[in-house]
Amino acid sequence: MAGRGNKKLSKNSTVANWLVGVYTRRSFDDNEDKESNTITNQKEMINNFISKENNMTIVDYYIDDGYTGTDFDRPGFQEMMRDITDGRINTIIVKDLSRLGRNSLEVGKYIEDIFPIYNIRIIAINDNVDSFKRPDSINDLIVPIKNLINESYARDISKKVTSAYFTMASSGKFVGGTSPYGYTFDENDKHHLVVEPDEVKNVKLIFDMASKGDGRVTITKYLNDNNILCRKEIQRRKKYKLSLDPEAETIKYKWSTSTIGRMLTSEIYIGNLTQLKTKRESFKNHKVLSVAKEDWIRCENTHEPIITKAQFDKIQSLIKTNTKLKVRSEEKTYSIYNGILKCADCGKAMYKQEDNRGNRQLSNYFCNTYLYISKKSCTSHKIKTEDLNDMVLEAIKLQVKLVIELDRSLKKLYLRNNRDTVESEYKNNTRIAEIKIDNLKNKKIQLYEDWKFNNIDKEEFLKQSKIIEDDIKLIEEKLELITQTYRENIKMIKRNDYWIDHYRRNKKIKKVTKEVLKELIEVIYVTEEGNIDIHFKYKNEYKELLTYLENEGAVKTCQNGELVFT
Repeated sequence: MAGRGNKKLSKNSTVANWLVGVYTRRSFDDNEDKESNTITNQKEMINNFISKENNMTIVDYYIDDGYTGTDFDRPGFQEMMRDITDGRINTIIVKDLSRLGRNSLEVGKYIEDIFPIYNIRIIAINDNVDSFKRPDSINDLIVPIKNLINESYARDISKKVTSAYFTMASSGKFVGGTSPYGYTFDENDKHHLVVEPDEVKNVKLIFDMASKGDGRVTITKYLNDNNILCRKEIQRRKKYKLSLDPEAETIKYKWSTSTIGRMLTSEIYIGNLTQLKTKRESFKNHKVLSVAKEDWIRCENTHEPIITKAQFDKIQSLIKTNTKLKVRSEEKTYSIYNGILKCADCGKAMYKQEDNRGNRQLSNYFCNTYLYISKKSCTSHKIKTEDLNDMVLEAIKLQVKLVIELDRSLKKLYLRNNRDTVESEYKNNTRIAEIKIDNLKNKKIQLYEDWKFNNIDKEEFLKQSKIIEDDIKLIEEKLELITQTYRENIKMIKRNDYWIDHYRRNKKIKKVTKEVLKELIEVIYVTEEGNIDIHFKYKNEYKELLTYLENEGAVKTCQNGELVFT
């Protein structure tokens, strides 16, 4: 497909343009703290390898420092995959296969299925894998064995880490990665909390307001409207050496109602630790599961309290009184757009509110910042749920129709208006070429016999033989081109089938559902005027297919942006 990387070269090619993505990963969870596994040493090894190779250009470094290899939801890896689909790189180099991941099935899927679709050369230096110079190295029996060993290592380390956390938590040691607001780590013991003087007054303010009956929204808005910095904003400013004066810099991160809710119910502020409240589903699946309250690890008097137990108990009583109302409210405000619908100006989530006054049964979305953070920071961006559903449904229908039409145009180009398949065309052309070659070879044999029986002289024999050999060479070159084109076409169809199939499944869509949104839409922005801007998934693949079909004359784009299918 046009714009997708570079042309595939044969193994014997002497000139190539290898656009390299260097991928490095280290996981603290996997106990990968050896010197050889540091990001610096991985990069040094790969750079040294590249310096000895010809025609390699490093396009970018993709780094996941502190990310486990048991899943592929890593920022560096995902950025690399985007650059692969955009054609920015055509080569990946890693220290060894364990850097790609420690999930044997997933690693196998990438190196055997996904990377070949995009003509990606994969090199794992220590494992002697090179899909271009040694194509068989990818399918070598040792590769899946190494992947299984890497996975087994991750499983064992996961058990050891879990056991270590349980032991430390049971002995009253803090095992969280970040200290809670109001506390910091003891300089002499990173598992012991000590009061943070600059934050303790704000903790007391929050609990005092809650004791007087103020809710999470009221407390959140008060903190933000009075420019009291939250922990994340403080960390950001310290990291970039910015002023801690609230007025000196624009506040990027603000307090949220969820943060206030967690603080008000946390026993940390009365000197107790309640830990290991969640767990991973498995060492490969990092889905977080809640642990039953009776199975939490709870230790009392582990550090200095900030508030009294009497005040804490009073607040818990107030919270408990409103529990049923909260549950009902959460049920009503559940939204299929959670995680997808955002404010076009501040970027925060849009929150659904029900209005049942006078049996109206109206439903609207508002900017979360406006409702719960600070009215000074954003406007309402109000949009009716009914209007939103109608607009999204129409947009999806239109996008589905366009993608399916593009797919049909592609099939017409490569499937001879659906009368023959690419494969049958390839086999037919191959058979014709082979017959021609066989006929020419037989002709050469006959020519040789004519010379031996003195029907022609040697000069004529050599002349005619040269003509035949040139014809055979020409046909073989054409056959090689046909084979290469066939393979590229099949890859193109498979590559497009993957993402187009998501649209085919929604060809008869009648209602917007959570499943449809998750499958097709990346994000929806709501403007201040109540309009929407939808960002569909697979936008790069869509643009690439459209460009290709335009270049082939199968589609034309009018000045008003409408597509005409020729």
